[in-house]
Formats: sequence, structure tokens, C-alpha cells
Amino acid sequence: MKPLEEPLESLRRLLQEARQKIDRPIEIILIGGAAALLSEAINRITNDIDILASKRTVAALQRAGALKFPIQPVADSFLCLHPDYRKSCKYVRELSFPPKIRVYRLSPLDLAISKLSRFQQVDVEDIEAILTNEKIDRKTLVRRYATARAYYTNPKDTDFNLRLLIRKVYGEEFDPQKDLPKPRGKP
Repeated sequence: MKPLEEPLESLRRLLQEARQKIDRPIEIILIGGAAALLSEAINRITNDIDILASKRTVAALQRAGALKFPIQPVADSFLCLHPDYRKSCKYVRELSFPPKIRVYRLSPLDLAISKLSRFQQVDVEDIEAILTNEKIDRKTLVRRYATARAYYTNPKDTDFNLRLLIRKVYGEEFDPQKDLPKPRGKP
């Protein structure tokens, strides 16, 4: 991987300084633009680092003085995420300081699905780039989304966003009422 650029380098420095003050292992999952940059699916600037982290991890980062810009914690309930998203996360060695701090990023597929929650123009561009660069086909996207939406609080919005996205990226129509497979697992 190429050298870290801002704001990832700032995150690395904050975590490096914090590791001496953290008393037990923590896990951070990068989401949003930072995760997309690390996957090399996109090449754009992001100003902040959105993370998923437990309340305990957020508290540990606060005590260590590391929970400041560019780090922005996001509640996982805010995102449309597959229940097994943690199993698909990729370890980010360049930002981790084991054994105390382990940093992961969402997989490209889960990142694309999570961006359906907000669906601003930059999110649409990121999703398109991820689907294209990772060669994620419509069937794979829809199957993973079907399970993620079963656990999400606002699937009507993400259904609408997915309908627009499929039309734009794959040039096909999509009706969530008819075209979604049954979710895998139990919601």
C-alpha cells in the first residue's frame, strides 16, 4: 500500500499516541470514505474518518485523548449492514497497533450497502466506483442487501435508493417488492 495520506495519517498518529493510554484491546472498523480509500476503489479526498466502535471502545479513545477530529464515531444502527459484516471486514495493518488497537475496514460490498443509508451524491459515486472496481454483480449486491435490510430500521428509503442505483449502474429495473430474495438467517 502507498503511504497514508490525510486524514488517515492523522488517525495513525492519534492511535499511536493513544496505545500507551489504552488499558485493554480495542477494535475499530473504518466505514465511509476512509474505508473506500483504503480499498482503493475510489480516489477522492475525505475530511473525516467515520468509525464503527463499541461504547467501550469510544470511551477508551476518549480517555486516551484520541477521540477528536478527524475521528467521527457512527452508530451501527444508522447504517444498513449485513448482520455478519464483521466477518467480512479487512484488517488494516498500517493503522493497527497490536495487541491493543486493531483497525479493520468494511468489505467493499458491505461498504456499498452501508452507503445506501445516506445516499448523498458522493455516496452514489463511491458505490458506483466500488461496484465497478470490485466487479460486484447485481445478484451478489441484491442478495447481500436482502439480508442487511431485514435488520435495518428504515428499509423503505434504502429500497428506493437501491432501485435508483440498479437502474443507474446495471441499466435494469428493480422492484424491491418482487425482486428481493428472502433474507438469509433470522432477523
